[in-house]
Amino acid sequence: MITAEQLKDIKERTDALNRYLDIEGKKIQVEEEQLRTQAPGFWDDQKAAEAQMKKVKGLQQWISGYNEVKTLTEEVQLAYDFYKDELVSEEEVDEAYAKASVAVEELELKNMLREEADQMDCVLKINSGAGGTESQDWASMLMRMYLRYTETNGYKPTIANLQEGDEAGIKTCTIEIAGDYAYGYLKGENGVHRLVRVSPYNAQGK
Repeated sequence: MITAEQLKDIKERTDALNRYLDIEGKKIQVEEEQLRTQAPGFWDDQKAAEAQMKKVKGLQQWISGYNEVKTLTEEVQLAYDFYKDELVSEEEVDEAYAKASVAVEELELKNMLREEADQMDCVLKINSGAGGTESQDWASMLMRMYLRYTETNGYKPTIANLQEGDEAGIKTCTIEIAGDYAYGYLKGENGVHRLVRVSPYNAQGK
């Protein structure tokens, strides 16, 4: 069963998101941007019109995302109050809290990825380093891991370049990843990834 402190914390985080995201300002902005889409000759410039529609959609996503969080947080408060009157069980209160907590965390993370580039597609490149076949096998494991990540999270991966290893694995590959916030979520995936293991490619088991 959640505590009064946990309830207070999730309500404060929801209120903070309202301020950080300037939801009231975004509602006004959506109305203004939608008026522009009703102007005569709006679709004469196809690219500009599509960019404008994307802008409106982006603002609406922030508003609907916050509304969902607010609704879930209110449901936690209701469940907590109903529990006092023995109208719901502890499990139902905890379930409502878990749903709200996930939604709050997701919106908080999205708020952290507000830079313009964060919303874009990205290109991920994997190169095998020193280590021969062992390194190439490790590079192929990383490739499979990232491909599974993109598919699980609804992104569209396209392998633009792939060079197979001499004996196993890959020497290099380039994956184009399309989807909302692909760059924002993956921009931290850089640097050298090392693996230490008993090699299946070494006869002496090094």
